[in-house]
Amino acid sequence: MREHLLRLTLVAGAFAATLAFAQDKPAAVAPAAAPTAPAAEAPVAGLVDFVEGDAMLEGRSGARIAKAGDSVRSGETVTTFAAAEVHLKMADGAYLSLRENSKITITSYVANGDDGDESLIDLARGAFRSVTGWIGRFRPKAYQVRTPIVTIGIRGTDHEPTHLLPGDPRGEPGTYDKVNEGSTVMRSPRGTVEVAPNQAAFFNIDRREPPRVLASVPSFFRPARNEQRFAERARESARTTGTQRAQRIEAVGKERGQPPAKPPAQAKPVAAKPAARASEAAKGAAQKRGLAQKPAATPKPAAQKPAAMREKAERRAEARRQAEQRKSEKAKSRPEIQRKRQQPAAKAKARRFDEAK
Repeated sequence: MREHLLRLTLVAGAFAATLAFAQDKPAAVAPAAAPTAPAAEAPVAGLVDFVEGDAMLEGRSGARIAKAGDSVRSGETVTTFAAAEVHLKMADGAYLSLRENSKITITSYVANGDDGDESLIDLARGAFRSVTGWIGRFRPKAYQVRTPIVTIGIRGTDHEPTHLLPGDPRGEPGTYDKVNEGSTVMRSPRGTVEVAPNQAAFFNIDRREPPRVLASVPSFFRPARNEQRFAERARESARTTGTQRAQRIEAVGKERGQPPAKPPAQAKPVAAKPAARASEAAKGAAQKRGLAQKPAATPKPAAQKPAAMREKAERRAEARRQAEQRKSEKAKSRPEIQRKRQQPAAKAKARRFDEAK
């Protein structure tokens, strides 16, 4: 009960500070100053998809309690308190799961499906899990997570940046990053390290050494209470990232008054009359150049070609049969010829034998 009252006090304090700022602002403006145009509203970076526990959104309009369905704009801050969890569905199809006692600022988030897309998130404390959308897929260099001491880049990733302040019971102060899929690069003033799946990197600026990959993943990297819901929603969104991007490009085109992209034109059949004119023109041009135009060969009916082929095949087969028959007859007559040839020699040999007797 005491903890809940403390949270309400924090939220009420934020509202009071906003109101005080709004009341003091007119006094600071010179009386002769011309009225200024209202500032352009920041683009929507995402929506609150799920809230459990106490969480707060802070932006130009002040602080408000986070509720499912709320818009989160570029430049706004999301804060969670003890035992709280917030899921954000970002404009490019990415999903963020903010853990308890955490604070992030959506510093810049532009998702129009073009070269101006950007995702820049500042993590002041705590942890969140990020499954990237089309910005991470098509423009990975435009995605960054910053903490007070490092910058984390990605290569198509599901990762969990964490920044622990001094006195945090979860572990040594510094910045951590655990990779579930893809890879990340942790950059610091003292060096850079690449993090592969199922690895965690760590950097503490007081150690005076570059970031390093830890021998094992720290125990505080564990699933949140609603992790299964988050993973299912993130996977569902990842399957349609390309479609979401195409729809966003079309919507932005309509907002800017640009006509929608037309499908490629299909080839139309050429009319007979223009074709005849083209043939006559080509014939006249050939005659002017002094070239004799050969008459077009009359195509044979389609049925004649198979008949001619069958007739030719039958003639070849008949010729083969006759050749085989001659060869067979010749082979049969050969023993008879040899026998007739051997008869005179046998009679002469018998006669000589009789004379010798």
